[in-house]
Amino acid sequence: MSTKTIDGKSARDDIRAGLDDVAMMRKYNLSRAGLASLLKKLCEAGGISQAEMEARMPGPDTRLHIRNQFTKDVIFSAAVETEKELVEAAVLNRESLAEADLAGANLADLSGADANLCEATLYRANLHGADLRGANLFRAELSGARLSETRLAKAQLSEANLVAANLSAADLSRACLIRANLDGARLTNANLNGADLRDARLMEADLSGADLTGAKLAGAELKGAKLTLARLDRGQGD
Repeated sequence: MSTKTIDGKSARDDIRAGLDDVAMMRKYNLSRAGLASLLKKLCEAGGISQAEMEARMPGPDTRLHIRNQFTKDVIFSAAVETEKELVEAAVLNRESLAEADLAGANLADLSGADANLCEATLYRANLHGADLRGANLFRAELSGARLSETRLAKAQLSEANLVAANLSAADLSRACLIRANLDGARLTNANLNGADLRDARLMEADLSGADLTGAKLAGAELKGAKLTLARLDRGQGD
């Protein structure tokens, strides 16, 4: 099992720059307990003072926050261990995460069915294996995101930015992707059965082995797209 290596100077500088708990956990891929351990090690090594450690040490009642990407206001908070649990708590409580800042978040295997992530930023987030069935991701920023094996059946992804996203083996059956940008996206073996891709951009996308039966492709831009072994209705790719 590999040991996680963190640059102590970088972590110290981030702490002194005022990065909050979620930003630190996201940057260094830590749980709340992991952040506490990092602070202790920095203090023991003389990187930060005892006072600095005590001021930042997360406790059992410390609440993690999700912020609005534009205003930076807190839109949801909870005393949980990880950012994934924070998002799941918001979804469970039917809280809106519209415009949420979740860029780079580790949300693998998230339980997020029917989540409202309208216009949220999930740039380069890890959503591998997540359950986002029926989620509202209208105009969401998902470029470079890892969405492999993610369940997105009936999700609303109209006008979403999915440039260079990894959607291999994702379930996008009956998802709405009208005017979505999927340029350069990896959609190998993805299930797009019945998906609405009207006016979507799929330039240079890899659709090898994808199921596009019943998909609506009117106006879709497929220049340079790879369709090897993709399943299409007769005349659909004309």
